[in-house]
Amino acid sequence: MKQLIEQLCATLDEGQDVVLATVCSQSGSTPRMAGARMLVHRDGRIRGTVGGGVAEAAVIRAAATCFDNRSPRQYTFDLVSDGAAPGGMLCGGRLTCCLEYIAADPCNRAVFHHLLAALQAGRRTLLVSPLDAGSDDARFLVDLKDGTAVPEIPAEVFTAVRQLAPAAVILFTAAGRSYLAASFAAGGTLTLIGAGHVAACTAEAAARVGYRVVVLDDRAEFATRERFPLADEIRVLPSFAGCLHEQEVDGDTCLVIATRSHQHDLEVLAQALQTGAGYIGMIGSRRKRDTIFARLADRGVTAAQLEQVHCPIGLHIGAETPEEIAVAIVGELIQHRAATRKQSRPA
Repeated sequence: MKQLIEQLCATLDEGQDVVLATVCSQSGSTPRMAGARMLVHRDGRIRGTVGGGVAEAAVIRAAATCFDNRSPRQYTFDLVSDGAAPGGMLCGGRLTCCLEYIAADPCNRAVFHHLLAALQAGRRTLLVSPLDAGSDDARFLVDLKDGTAVPEIPAEVFTAVRQLAPAAVILFTAAGRSYLAASFAAGGTLTLIGAGHVAACTAEAAARVGYRVVVLDDRAEFATRERFPLADEIRVLPSFAGCLHEQEVDGDTCLVIATRSHQHDLEVLAQALQTGAGYIGMIGSRRKRDTIFARLADRGVTAAQLEQVHCPIGLHIGAETPEEIAVAIVGELIQHRAATRKQSRPA
């Protein structure tokens, strides 16, 4: 999602307007869930996807009307009926897309740059967009942590936003107008402790599937922008002692321990088990795991705490090279993220 907003900001900065398509509701079997997004440029180029196939092709065609009318549109696609797709290629559900025309004006540039900064910092935000044709209302952002809004918004609309139930996308009305409230957040934060070869490959793969990536190491020659071009934050530590104390770690944080020695791994794992991280993984063999676990148990760490640790880390796909191991690790992170989202989704 961050890459999509980066592209959107770059397009607006070039003085080009764009259409943002968002899956705002779905039922049954559909290629993408509510919250999936796609940019459509005036020349028909796209970035992102709302699921491909006939529905996406129709969205791209409809975007041309948005450019012409400079106004939003909504479309519902039936993927159930026999005529929905050629050759019987049906998902078996329905989805509704909202298409927003976004002009390259100072207000939109400011709002989307604020949104990008929030994603880079790992903050959860709500983007609220007017949906009435011809509306001159501005888009605005609400920080879901502290409740602040940018820019200022009418009190009645702000009150309605604060009362919305948590969801990826919500259509609502306030002050007699229609709005789309879309939740934006990085797909979780991945904190890599250790900046070796596997970490470098893991950082790139994780960034490309939406994780905010933080890299920590005590070696300045390893923790560099050249080695980690897609990382959001790179920190050179004085030592691994207390390295997590200044990191914001919560249930959306994945900690992957990949230092250069067993002693450092043990030290960092002891710290990790005191945090509220949603996922803790450590690179290493079963023998290494058992040795470190035994030493931690001697320090009073319980079996229940140690059961939180994924080690050996990653899906069991026979990975050997750093690149393959990175795929296995990120695959497990995606699996964890999907399971967490499923548990938190309303019934």
